[in-house]
Amino acid sequence: MSPPGTEPGRRRPRLRFELLGCAWHGHRMVGTDAAMITEADALVVRPAGEWARWYRCLRCDAWLLLPSPAAPTRATPPGREEIVLPTRGRPLKSRYVLRLIALTRAFNVLVLALVLGGAVAVLINQTALRDDLLANAAALQIVFGGQAIGQLESVLSGGAGPLWLVAAGLLMLVAVEAAEGIGLWRATRWGEYLTFVMTTLLLVPEVAELTSSASPGTIVGLVINLAVVAYLLVAKRLFGLRGGAAAIAAERDHDISWAALARHLPTDAG
Repeated sequence: MSPPGTEPGRRRPRLRFELLGCAWHGHRMVGTDAAMITEADALVVRPAGEWARWYRCLRCDAWLLLPSPAAPTRATPPGREEIVLPTRGRPLKSRYVLRLIALTRAFNVLVLALVLGGAVAVLINQTALRDDLLANAAALQIVFGGQAIGQLESVLSGGAGPLWLVAAGLLMLVAVEAAEGIGLWRATRWGEYLTFVMTTLLLVPEVAELTSSASPGTIVGLVINLAVVAYLLVAKRLFGLRGGAAAIAAERDHDISWAALARHLPTDAG
């Protein structure tokens, strides 16, 4: 796979994640504050006459024509050792996918936090809720059914122990989902492994529920979780698959390096 902006013409243009990054954060250029440039800076900035220069975006490879700085703050552009190259190519695409998965974890955290808040509210008002339930049991049974009201009454009458266990379990789930989201958003390896393990475990009850009642929500959730598991295994090369972490590092060096920039100079460059 060639880095962005270097492939021959295609009938259907492909989504460039580098362009999304530049649209959101702006172009990444260097040397815009330098008084003079030399041939050694040709990878990032080039002269365009006496009063203008071509500046290269280090993320999307676009060359922008801008005027030379009227009040330069440094003599020459920064050296390569001073420049931190932005994420681009396959690593950037992977980051967007991981952050999309992270947003689903953020939604899960929100839902679980609301349920946890409801469980804590029930614990605090358990006696009053049980008394209200007993007083209005007949009317509630018409709406929710006798079995559901009976189970709720059993929970409220069983003491605080079971409810505390439910609250503790919900708190653990919130913590795990939040850790997944943070790890994925930061594109960490431990976040990928944690997400793979937890999503795989979640497939077990989803498959069991699917065998008894195939609701649309269950099917959609199962498909999404299967896609997440497959993506992490294949694209992120977990457990050493397809070269493992070494192959991931090689991809990063291939797409985010000065060698990658040198491979994709304008056609008139020597």
